[in-house]
Amino acid sequence: MEDAKIEPKKKDSTVLAAIAYVLNIIVAVLIYLIAKEDKYARFHALQAILFSLVISAVAMVLAILGFIVYVPVFIVTFGLSNLVLIPAVFLVILALLAVNLYLAYMAYQGRAFMLPFVGKIAKDHIE
Repeated sequence: MEDAKIEPKKKDSTVLAAIAYVLNIIVAVLIYLIAKEDKYARFHALQAILFSLVISAVAMVLAILGFIVYVPVFIVTFGLSNLVLIPAVFLVILALLAVNLYLAYMAYQGRAFMLPFVGKIAKDHIE
């Protein structure tokens, strides 16, 4: 991940940035709107918002495609496909949680990293 070269001005900045990744998108929007003078917190809040939107869009597309594929497979396997599908969905959710916790940890450490695709958009909007 590329460095955005934005430094936190105070310790509160790193806490706000970490909270933006861990809590839901509404909290990230509030941090983005409230922390007007804090570029570090605003950058991470906007990046967390964009990351959440991208993940949500991908999840919706996969859910639709998965449903189209799932129905015939479910019928053919007499429901045994759930033995694979349910653990797979659970593992994806755990992986997303782990990624968000890692991003929060890095933001709390004072690193202004840029995620692929959304990081550049967030940095350009902040500056």
